[in-house]
Amino acid sequence: MISVLMFLNSRGDVVFSRSFRNGFNVRTLAETFRNELISSKLVDRCPVNFVNRTCFIHLKLTDLYVVMVSNSNVNCLVCLQYGVRLLQYIQSYFDDLDEKAVKENFVTLQSIIDESMDFGYPILTDMEAMTAFVTNDGVKPEVLKNTVESERIADRLTGVTPWRVEGCLYQNNEIFVDVFENVNLLLAQTGEVLQSNVTGRVVMNNFLSGMPECELHWNAKVMNRNQTDPVSTDGTGEELIPLSDISFHNCVRLTADGEEERRLLFVPPDGKFTLMTYRSSVNVQPPMKVIAATARELSRTRTELEFTLKSDAPPGQIVTEVAVTVPCPDNTAAASIKVPRGKATYDAVSHGIVWKLPKMRSGEEIPFFAEVRQIAPTEATETLWSKPPITIAFQCVSLSLTGLRITELKVHEPVFMYTPNKWIRYTVMAGDYQCRL
Repeated sequence: MISVLMFLNSRGDVVFSRSFRNGFNVRTLAETFRNELISSKLVDRCPVNFVNRTCFIHLKLTDLYVVMVSNSNVNCLVCLQYGVRLLQYIQSYFDDLDEKAVKENFVTLQSIIDESMDFGYPILTDMEAMTAFVTNDGVKPEVLKNTVESERIADRLTGVTPWRVEGCLYQNNEIFVDVFENVNLLLAQTGEVLQSNVTGRVVMNNFLSGMPECELHWNAKVMNRNQTDPVSTDGTGEELIPLSDISFHNCVRLTADGEEERRLLFVPPDGKFTLMTYRSSVNVQPPMKVIAATARELSRTRTELEFTLKSDAPPGQIVTEVAVTVPCPDNTAAASIKVPRGKATYDAVSHGIVWKLPKMRSGEEIPFFAEVRQIAPTEATETLWSKPPITIAFQCVSLSLTGLRITELKVHEPVFMYTPNKWIRYTVMAGDYQCRL
């Protein structure tokens, strides 16, 4: 499987490494990765590359590369999944993951890798179980010294529900469910939708005693390659929402008869966790639009930007935390902005105008006008302005663009037999939301 695991910085220097097989030189592997992949820009094209019959599998996070090396017939998808899980482990321990954090927390990182992998094979991929005996100072001393404690943890890791600790007890039993949907959209100058998709996730935060059995009913249809009809209904005639690229938490018990299309059965981990992620390509009504966007270049030193921001949210819905970023030429000196509502300022660092509005009601239209004054370019510095798109950020509560609905949530605990309080909320947010100038 994996022979060497390395953390490299953006220059290709080794920050941290762990060897599982003999016959590999970490410094030589790092130089090969730097010279053959980073320098040639191949590192940005594909996460799997072969150099001199050696397989390099990498993930990039900010200024770090997580590189897994093997010279055998390796399962690349398993390696990529382990890399993702490993980064999730590390981010649960540290707020920021960069070169400095890796060097300062060498012992913790070494413990996480040693406990999650044995001789290059992943053996523990559950974050909740990992945090039970690995702290910021490494493995807990009582686990290493106390045989009874070690056996208890081993029984939990090899049990039916390794993600949940037995003996949880709360005075008030509650469960919170958040359905977050990020809209990725590209609009033309006329307001026409050129490209759109929705990525979502269901996040649960539970405070439940004992070992509760949860049953979640929803109106989703799990799409696969053999399904071509996006419209179907359940036994009651209700239309199911087509979802694709669904990824469940390992606590979900999937069945072979396709019952997960109508309900999910699981014993949830204690606290907050992501139950599932999904993607949908259904045609959605954009909650926010930019209408008649124009950029008029009056001269070499003056440019006018004008458009109308419109809220197309469903009736009664309010869009909050609206932030519109309007790009400006790199040689902009100042900007005169006129907006009837909100606050708009020019940011010289990002070369853009940031317009913030606390909220917008459904159907509301607000005009925007700005006159940009630029530094006169010389023959050496004069370049054509590429007119990057306008980006919009917003949030809309109590809205689901895909139509996904949690129709019922049952909780059964055989010992305590309580009836918990249940709270379900839907939120739509802007992902990669762009409008062309």
